[in-house]
Amino acid sequence: MGMEDFWEQLPTGKEDKPLLFEMGPLEYDFHDIDGLYFMLDRRLSGCLLMMWAKPMNPDIQGTVTLDSRVVSGCINQYMEVMGNMWVLGIPLRGLVTEYGREYQLHVEGFVDMDGNEMNPQDFTVRGVEKVKPKPEDAAHEQIALEAAREGIVLLKNEAEVLPLKKGTVLNLFGRGIHEFRIGAVGAGKINPRYSVNFVEAAREGEAYSLNEELVEFYGCDRDEIPGDEMLMRAKNLSDTAIVFLTRAAGENQDASTAKGEYYLSEDEEALIAKITDTFAKTIVILNVGYPIDVTFAEKYAVAGLIYSGFGGMLAGPALLDILSGAVNPSGKLPDTWAKDYFDIPSSKNFYDCVDKTRLTADENIYVDTCYEEDIYVGYRYFTTFRKKAAYPFGYGLSYTEFCIRQENIRFDGEVLELDVYVKNVGEKAGKEVVQVYVGKPESELEQPEKELVFFEKTKELLPGEEQKISVHVPVKVLTSYSEEKAAYILSKGYYRIYVGNSIEAAECGGFDEEETRIIKQVTNLLCCDCKFTRLSKTNPDDTWPTGAHSGVVKNKLTFLPYEKRKHYPAKFDVEKPKEKVTFDAVRKNPSRAAEFVAQMSPEELARISVCASAGWGMEGIGEAGRVFQTEGYDLPDFPVSDGNSGVNLNIKNIGMPSGVTICASFNKELSEAIGCVIGEEAKALGMPLVLAPAFNIHRNPLNGRQPEYFSEDPYLSGVMAGFYAKGLEGAGVGGCYKHFIGNNCESSRKRNQSLISERAIREIYFRTFEYAMDVHMPASFMTAYNAVNGCPTAADEELLQGLLREENGFAGFVMTDWTTYDSVDVAAMVQAGNCWITPGSNDDTYTGQIKKGLENGTIDTARLQENVTALIRTMAKFS
Repeated sequence: MGMEDFWEQLPTGKEDKPLLFEMGPLEYDFHDIDGLYFMLDRRLSGCLLMMWAKPMNPDIQGTVTLDSRVVSGCINQYMEVMGNMWVLGIPLRGLVTEYGREYQLHVEGFVDMDGNEMNPQDFTVRGVEKVKPKPEDAAHEQIALEAAREGIVLLKNEAEVLPLKKGTVLNLFGRGIHEFRIGAVGAGKINPRYSVNFVEAAREGEAYSLNEELVEFYGCDRDEIPGDEMLMRAKNLSDTAIVFLTRAAGENQDASTAKGEYYLSEDEEALIAKITDTFAKTIVILNVGYPIDVTFAEKYAVAGLIYSGFGGMLAGPALLDILSGAVNPSGKLPDTWAKDYFDIPSSKNFYDCVDKTRLTADENIYVDTCYEEDIYVGYRYFTTFRKKAAYPFGYGLSYTEFCIRQENIRFDGEVLELDVYVKNVGEKAGKEVVQVYVGKPESELEQPEKELVFFEKTKELLPGEEQKISVHVPVKVLTSYSEEKAAYILSKGYYRIYVGNSIEAAECGGFDEEETRIIKQVTNLLCCDCKFTRLSKTNPDDTWPTGAHSGVVKNKLTFLPYEKRKHYPAKFDVEKPKEKVTFDAVRKNPSRAAEFVAQMSPEELARISVCASAGWGMEGIGEAGRVFQTEGYDLPDFPVSDGNSGVNLNIKNIGMPSGVTICASFNKELSEAIGCVIGEEAKALGMPLVLAPAFNIHRNPLNGRQPEYFSEDPYLSGVMAGFYAKGLEGAGVGGCYKHFIGNNCESSRKRNQSLISERAIREIYFRTFEYAMDVHMPASFMTAYNAVNGCPTAADEELLQGLLREENGFAGFVMTDWTTYDSVDVAAMVQAGNCWITPGSNDDTYTGQIKKGLENGTIDTARLQENVTALIRTMAKFS
């Protein structure tokens, strides 16, 4: 029976009583903490979703019980985004916790809009079945485990509270016990074969036992304080307590400064105060995807503090390995953690919904976001302006000690070189991260105090063992962008070199440049016509961001007219071949892609330029889209999937840590191995291209995609992403750098304009993509939803033809983000250089707009042919 026939048979008359229906089997996966629907509505976190046959009265709350235990907080609502359905969200997190167990669900008392009360209904809910690891997956899952381990950052370890002594009884506190998050939501979501949370890891291990009374208590899914008697029983078992703090994050919505999001909730604050007062030693686990307020650690004298991030399918065992000391922590912070959110200069220009409506990505509201902080993002601000952070960029403790020294600093005008020696002077084996920073002279431009120019992770060093790291920094990494000269320059003056294991690295020497040199002459592009004051250390009081140019723009209904951009003539001069060129011929010789395209009619060019819709519905396997197989050209099936931490399909596969946790490893080779594993699994699933890595700059911690993206620093972010893509494409699967560029928030992201100086674009927001391309040139790029300086990125010729292709030699294909055409003209996107409009459709809705553009001259035929050639060339390489 089809869905239309199903709906027609439902009792929907005025006198009919409402019926509740299952949306698929009533199986609850207690590892999928937030669930598929969280990104649509945060209130559905942890809910089992069922659907009503009739519109319901949301003001009348019925009763739901699970094995006779009342389930509170049910969500009874209409959801337009789910096909105009009325749904009932039943929060089962913490209640369904056992593999394969059947629970009896009873629902009664709900009333429809016609005033009819439902007849009581009973259902059977089953906990997800336990999946055993398979030997053939062991090598891939070992990489997932290593990635989770190396992405964990030890922030505080007073009196060596860690590692925990073997035999300790683990007293766990907080709803985070059952809300142990392993990944982000949205495009960065993972669908692992299985996963192991911390409670399971502790139960399965031999080193420790669990206080099961507390585990059961926190089935309440709240940060409640146990009664005094329960606390005393716990204290008698162990003088150590472990508190879990957790936060959901991901695509579609930003976080806020509300209590329970950036700041601690009142319940969390009270719990930590009580636990630290009761127990001799308290350890807090930050199971979060973005930096939060951590001033509680000092306020309540927390002994141990660990940032676990979102660790993927094996996050539980990885965390246990760090706590036990089986693995020495080696992660470093890829972001600065401020003492207070409002210490961050972008805070004045970020849409914070704490006191206003939370805007989702698809809101029909236009917003401006002004980057008044300019180049002073993250540590560039905190170090330059001498602002004390809670934990600085690059910071992370170990269970051992390292000595770092450098020798032979030399610069020949093209490459900065030095030798760094790292010695383990402690008593345990471990890894360290060498970080090299440069402080530039200010003869031409105002500069940050320090900028990261090199990093390298050592091998595991035994006590007393030393490793030499050879540092090579190309001159382009030392340059700054001069808007006046329209060039990347190496300013004259003294360059200070800092070597250490965090941004607090000590100065150790430098070199002189006698004259300013232009290293790369370009043309100013993407210029911002909005005149705003940029933050400057020469006058910080008068240049501190005000937010005057940011916020909802009233009465704005479109990005049109777009800011005028330079036109780049298309160059397609290939004649139609006399004999048919097959796709197989292109596969054997990709240079024949242009000949293949020259055979196509305008209608066929338009058709292949539009994605053949997405597979997120009943008919698909969760693929994001596929290339339309135009008749007569023998084109292969070419689907693509979301990714970043796995292959985002409805089919179970690998589950790696989220992007920021991968980046916290500071391990380039590990990032490459992660990409390779994801590529191998994607290839086995028939996915020739994965839409990853995503690595926009962490401009502000409230960005919903903070866990999916990599870092606040363009060099770290770009290099780690480049190695990830190198691994992915080394496995024979195409990668996609996204979101290009300036997509640094989710609030109304399709109608959000980023106002950025060109220097900040070229030194921060574009530069991370440039660094990634230096490591590995990917198969594709994805434009962002937002506009930058008056023009949507997807319609910006200067961005795509100028920065990307002309200046940086990119020859792959460019695609839009999904449904960008909701707010951007299709013809303009094609003319700018978007080769693939997504997710499209199989009718003429979008192809018709391309054909019309060809007819009225807004699209050059040669540009369309160029676009399709890039797409075909990529398909030939990866299909």
